[in-house]
Amino acid sequence: MTATGHVRAPIGAIRGTTSRAQRILFRINGTFLVVVGGVQVVSELLSYYAGAGIYAPVFRSSPYTIGWVENHGLALLIGLLFLRVAVSDGRQVWSAFAIAVHMLLGTANLMFWGSFVHFNLVAMGIAATVAHALFVAAHTILLFASRAGASRSNGTDADR
Repeated sequence: MTATGHVRAPIGAIRGTTSRAQRILFRINGTFLVVVGGVQVVSELLSYYAGAGIYAPVFRSSPYTIGWVENHGLALLIGLLFLRVAVSDGRQVWSAFAIAVHMLLGTANLMFWGSFVHFNLVAMGIAATVAHALFVAAHTILLFASRAGASRSNGTDADR
């Protein structure tokens, strides 16, 4: 109990719930990025070099494949980073980074929506953009919840 009569929740109770949710979210997010990024890179390379797969008509020997491979390769690497580091680190910077990653990817999808239309991949574009928006929302909610919990456990709000 504080000097003003407020009862403070134990630090672990506030941070523990949020940090557990963050670990779960980073596992889901990391797995999503690794699976989707990995499948996409393999599909794009098969299409480019062998003319095989769903992207064959688009990427067979096309110099434009580089941007797709870079994008999905980086998504795979960021997913691995989330699974290996962000899950166990727990600092808020990882949530901010995740928000920035998905804002970039989702915004790029919207800005270059014509690419999905041109390549007849609108359904895939919708699914990817919605997933990015959901990750932005989830990470933002948990980031603010963890900040609120930290300020309450430090007494900044409870004593006022």
